[in-house]
This record gives sequence, C-alpha cells and structure tokens, in this order.
Amino acid sequence: MISSRRLIWTAALLVFAACRVLPPAAGLDRAGQTVLGIAAAMALLWALDAAPLGVTSLLALVLLGTVPGLRPTQVFGGFAFPVVFFLIGGVAIAIAVERTGLATRVARQLLAGARGRPGRLYAQLLVSLPAMAVFLPSAITRNAILIPAYRESLDAMGLRPTDGRARAVMLTLGVLNPLASSALLTGGIASMTAASLLGGFSWLRWFVLMAVPYYALLTLGAIALWLTSRAAGLEHRPVAERAVHTPLTGPERRTLVVLLLTTTLWLTDAWHGLNPSIPALLAALLLVAPGIGVFGWKDLEARLSWELILTVGASLSLASALTSTTAAPWLGSLLTGTVTELQTSPLALVGALIVIVTVVHLGITNLAACLALLLPIVTTTTAAAGLNPLAIGLIVTVVVDAVILYPVQTATNLIAYQTGYFTTADVRRFGFVMLGLTLVVILGVAIPYWKLIGLPLVATR
Repeated sequence: MISSRRLIWTAALLVFAACRVLPPAAGLDRAGQTVLGIAAAMALLWALDAAPLGVTSLLALVLLGTVPGLRPTQVFGGFAFPVVFFLIGGVAIAIAVERTGLATRVARQLLAGARGRPGRLYAQLLVSLPAMAVFLPSAITRNAILIPAYRESLDAMGLRPTDGRARAVMLTLGVLNPLASSALLTGGIASMTAASLLGGFSWLRWFVLMAVPYYALLTLGAIALWLTSRAAGLEHRPVAERAVHTPLTGPERRTLVVLLLTTTLWLTDAWHGLNPSIPALLAALLLVAPGIGVFGWKDLEARLSWELILTVGASLSLASALTSTTAAPWLGSLLTGTVTELQTSPLALVGALIVIVTVVHLGITNLAACLALLLPIVTTTTAAAGLNPLAIGLIVTVVVDAVILYPVQTATNLIAYQTGYFTTADVRRFGFVMLGLTLVVILGVAIPYWKLIGLPLVATR
C-alpha cells in the first residue's frame, strides 16, 4: 500500500513538473507558470503536513532555483525580510520570560483568576486580547510572552497537549490573536498594509470601521473553537492556586525594562521611523548582553528554531517570486474575470470574492504581499461593477487575516504551532470554520454595519 504522504508528495511534484514542462498558458511566461507550479505544490505539502515544515521549505528554495531568470538574490530574498529578524527578537523575549520566572509569575495570576477551571482561563484569554493589543501591538510579541505562561498554566491544570481545551487555548493564540491587532491601526501587518493601499486612515476611522467585524470574528471563532474542543477534553486536576506577591528579582526587573523600552519604540515608530524588527533585535541584544542580560547566547542558539526561520524565509521568497513574475498579473486577470461575471448580484459577488481570496492566500502566504497583489486589482474591478472599492478592500483585508488553513500562512500561527498543542489538520479544520464565520460576519454584520455608518457596499452614483 502506498502511504498517504507518498501520494501527496507524488501529486505535488507532478503539479510542479506539469507547470515546468507544459507550454505556458495565455498571459503567462515560462517563469510565471513555473512559480505557480511551485506555489501550488508547496501549498499542498504545507497544508497536508506531508513532511516536516523545514524539509518542505528547503524543497521550495531548491525549486525556486530552477525558475528561468530568477536570480539567487530573489530565490533567497525572503530571508532579508524584517519579519525573519523580528522572530529572533520574539524568541529572545520568550526565553527571558521563561528563564527569569516571569512566565511562572503570570501563570500563577492566571490560575488564581481562573480558579483552576479551564473555561475561566480561556475566557480570560479572550477578554484580555483586545486590551493587550493596545499595549503590545504585535501578535508575535504577545505570543512570545503569553505562550510560556499559558503552557505553565495548562500543565498545572493537568491539561496535556492532547486535551481539546489546551488545543483551543493555543489555536486561539495562533489564529485568533492577530485579529485583535488588526482591529487597531497601530497593530498588525494586515491593517497597516491595507490602510496604506486604500488611501490612508486615521487610527479612529480604522477602529470605527474594523472593530465590529474583527471583534465579532474573534468572539465567534473563540466560541466555536471552545465548543468543538470541550467534547475532546479530558479530566483535569483542580488547582487552588493563590497569587503569591513576591518581590521582583533583578533578572525580572531587567526583562520588564527591556519589554517597556521595546514596546515604547514600537508605539512611537511614527516619530523615529524604525522598522519594528529593529526594536525586537535591540531587545534580543540587551537580553543576551554580558553583564546586563538575563541569559546567554548559547541559550538563544539552542531555542532558535531553524524550521521556523526556514519556513518563514522560504514562504516570503515564494510570495516575492509570485509578485515579481507574470504569475501575479495572471492570477489578477483570472480573479477579474470571475468577479465580473457576478456583477449583477452584489452579495453573491462578495461571497465568491471571499472564497477566491482564500484560495489566492493559500499560495501567497505573506499577508502584505497577498494584500499588495489583491487590493489594487479587486478594488478597480469591483468599482467597475458598481461596488464601493473601499468596502471591498476592507472585506479582502478581513478575509486574508482571518482565514488560515495551514500553519505557514502566518508567523504568529507558526510560533504557536511549534508548541505541539495542535496539528496541521487542526488548523485546517478551524480554518474552514473561520471561512464560514467570515462569510456570515461579512454578509450579515459588516456590510449592514458599514451601511449604517455611511459606507454602503454599492457605490452611490
């Protein structure tokens, strides 16, 4: 019997080979068709967990090296993206939070507030995310701080990674956590990219338009996740943890000072212009610096995941290859043709658009690259069909942000995935749940709400 993984690999390589040797389709050159083949093959391998993520990522780089005309600087260019170095800073913060005891301190507070009940712990997490997004705009950084604390809390309750309720906590941190950032213009790659491409927003205007759909998705997604996870829950140990107020140690104080400095630099980027990865790297430098750091360089080397770095870098290289060849314009024309066929039914057009954007995001994993490709095409096309381009642009942003079908699609989810509390299949199942909820929220909540506050779906003439 042929194993399912071998079949997946065979199918993926056949897709690549077909795109590599067959005559290019109309509107594509050889390079563009080859890149599309690589994107389809990688999406299949990543989504179905056919091999360790690092192995698939190495394959992606090898195949990109066969694309005609693609220079080595383009093949490996994904590793020069700031998010790769942002992740290094995030790992350093996570190590510091664990090693200094801050994670234990936070875990005790969480357990005391939850009174040893997983449901209360989960409710605390859900309620805290919107508030934490104000003070820690980056979902990656929130995960660096929260994941160690929640792992300790779950362990104290006796909830193993196989328990559905533990899985719900980590999936919330991986998939739903970024939505809290995107509701604010100060947080999230998706919100900042979309705001700039759609013409610029004030913080207040973005929040008024996007808080309702994002918080609705966050809440409904969390409820659906908890209801489906409780059935798989095992018995847990009752924990009567009491918050013990002990003085902060020297390493804890230094870690908190570094976190405060880093957060301040993130929140004031409009003044100094530093890319968010620079404060993250500064945090890593201070936390390992001899004399003032709280752990050693060898500790960072031991914890820094090559799989994480390879996967993020390779996915970014693939996204860049799609947008720098004829693959992106061809996808755009295909999208345009599909959308214009439904121009007589605005709601049907929006429903089809949500599904199409989800499919495109499977191949273009980088949020900013996906939005940069889709927003100009979609807003222009739908405007010709009589729809409000701003409303359509906001819909595309929400879909790219909310519907995640495999771990590689966002760095935040990839970090949570590496804890081992959920599988690729768990992400895929929850992704389809979020696709359904996104359709419901966009059609039943966002569009009526936007119309109420003066942003109708159908453009006024």
